[in-house]
Amino acid sequence: MTANILFRPDAARARGLDGRMRTRLADSLAYIAAEVAGAIPIQHEKLSGFLQRLARAPVSALVFGAYFDLVFALEAGEIHSAAALLEEILAAPSAPAGLAVFNIGDPSRPPDGRRYLRLINTDPAMRLALRSPPPDVEAAARRRLQEAFQLLEAGFPDLADELRTLIREIVLAVNADDADERFDGASSFMLWGAIILNAEASDTPIALVEGLAHESGHNLLFGLCADGPLVENDDFDRFPSPLRADPRPMDGIVHATYIIARMHQAVHTVLNAGVLDGEQAVYARSSLQGHAEAFQRGMDTIDRHGRLTPLGHGLLEGASDYMRICA
Repeated sequence: MTANILFRPDAARARGLDGRMRTRLADSLAYIAAEVAGAIPIQHEKLSGFLQRLARAPVSALVFGAYFDLVFALEAGEIHSAAALLEEILAAPSAPAGLAVFNIGDPSRPPDGRRYLRLINTDPAMRLALRSPPPDVEAAARRRLQEAFQLLEAGFPDLADELRTLIREIVLAVNADDADERFDGASSFMLWGAIILNAEASDTPIALVEGLAHESGHNLLFGLCADGPLVENDDFDRFPSPLRADPRPMDGIVHATYIIARMHQAVHTVLNAGVLDGEQAVYARSSLQGHAEAFQRGMDTIDRHGRLTPLGHGLLEGASDYMRICA
């Protein structure tokens, strides 16, 4: 039962993870500043001011993205680019209070969506091509987001609270006309606190509840795994996926399986709270069956091939306990 309790959403845990991620960012930036001081002019007042802001409050996911761009630039010996990125980071303000929703091409958010797109494209086998949603599509997606959060606040407030703590930014996009890979949502450990959602997918509030549980679950796992992996399997080995047609690394299988249970939990809790209308309740019951079957496929693969770390074992134990009781 303890593992099942630990599987539940927890806003306090999310705040702790965000604080830890900000501390890691601060420590790394301080180290980088000391290492590059001879090659890049360091404005120590700006550095001190940014680190103080970072200790007090969250920052945009673009700041985390700029940090990774800074590391890549330094590794490539691109000193001028690194200097500009460091200046961008040190000038960054704290994130506004609340959850920001905007489209991937919003020109008021420099740098624009290119950083989001570049840093979610971490899988060479799944290249995403995205563009800004048309205004009517964006407006409809914003309405569905509001309705999805209303469902969660009425039917699963713990998840609503965790989502608002874990996620600072929801970025709306649609597939580009020449996209080879279609997407419903995306996340990246290099964009801590952001999720990207397809504004044309999840066309009902309950479907969007699933999408929010899914993508925020990736952020949760990114935070939990900051100090170590979930598996000891070789990254190059591939196994059957419960969600994808193509074989995936074991780390991806564990991510997917855990998140399937999280999606089941979101739908199951909201359904049992009695806040869905008839059509959405029908969808929810069908979806729960699909999640139960997909979770079992994932666990079958993990049981046969997975070499879990203690962290990976503990996370899946909580998910399995939940599914055993509720599925």
